[in-house]
Parts: sequence; structure tokens; C-alpha cells
Amino acid sequence: MSKIDPKHMDRLLSPERRRWQDPALVLQALGVTEGMTVADVGSGPGFFTLPAAQRVGPSGKVYALDVEPAMLERVKERTTEEGVTNVEALLSQEDELPLPSRSVDRAMIVNVLHEVEDPTKMIGEILRILKELGVVGVVEWKKEAGEWGPPMEDRLAPERVEELLQEAGFASTERFEVGPRHYGVLGRK
Repeated sequence: MSKIDPKHMDRLLSPERRRWQDPALVLQALGVTEGMTVADVGSGPGFFTLPAAQRVGPSGKVYALDVEPAMLERVKERTTEEGVTNVEALLSQEDELPLPSRSVDRAMIVNVLHEVEDPTKMIGEILRILKELGVVGVVEWKKEAGEWGPPMEDRLAPERVEELLQEAGFASTERFEVGPRHYGVLGRK
């Protein structure tokens, strides 16, 4: 999950990032609505977590899951600063998410899958925690050169993400637009 050095976490929250990766677009494509339970897998400092919490409202819940304690501490600081009470930050492993089976309506994994040691295991875990009609949204870097993002050889093509979702047991996949540097793939259970 978050393999970014926590010393650089503030750049993950930069206003510039919001211009080329708007959380509202991802949450809309994912179909996040009031009252849902959402897992932000590899949440980092909560760039997507807090907008998701706002969208699900007080009757919903968002789990921020990350392998890096410093990232989760930053999520907790931000929720306290902003008075957000429907977020729970949980230390996680890539291949073992600390949530019960069939406990979330939506899961998102943004800019993380290319860093995961065993993406098949992680996607299997996401499938496990999703409710019967659950949906996962995977957002990854386009395989195009640019000043931001991981090296080209680490980037995943959208076809590969679709394969991984289907191999894990997702019934269908579809792509969605995220912005100039990223693409999204929805996996429906």
C-alpha cells in the first residue's frame, strides 16, 4: 500500500493534485452515496478518505486502511481538525484487510495497485470484504511518460487491471475517466 515516504505525504494532499485527480469524479463513478460503508485501501493521508466521508454522511462509514502508521496518524489528525466523525483509520497488510467479510458497499484503491507485492491477493481480499452487490474502483497511472508518478515499467495497463479483477472473481469490469494522468476501472461483484 502506501510505499511513499511519510515525509512526503503533504504532496499527496496538495491542491495541485486535486486539479488532475479530483476525488469527486472517482466517488461519483464508484456510486458512493449517503449511508454507504466504504473502504479506502491504501488511503495514505486521506486524500480520498475525507471526501468519501463527506459523501456517505453521518449515517455512513469510511475505513482508511494503510500499512504505514504515520499515514493513518495524518488521517486521524485531519478528521479531528475537520470535525469528521465517520472515519476509522486501521493499520492493514496488503494481503489481509482488517475488516469482516461482506462488510463494505464500495472499496477504492487509488495509485496503489502498481506498488503491491501480490495484487492478486489484495484484490481477493477486496472481493472478500465487499457486500453482495459491492463495487471496487481501481485508479492507476496511465502508461504515458510524465513528470509525476511511478516509473513506466511499474505502471499497469488498464487491460492488466481488468484481468486481475476478473481472475479474482469480479463478474464485470468497466473503465471510467479520471483525468489527464490516470484511468479508472470498476469491478462489480
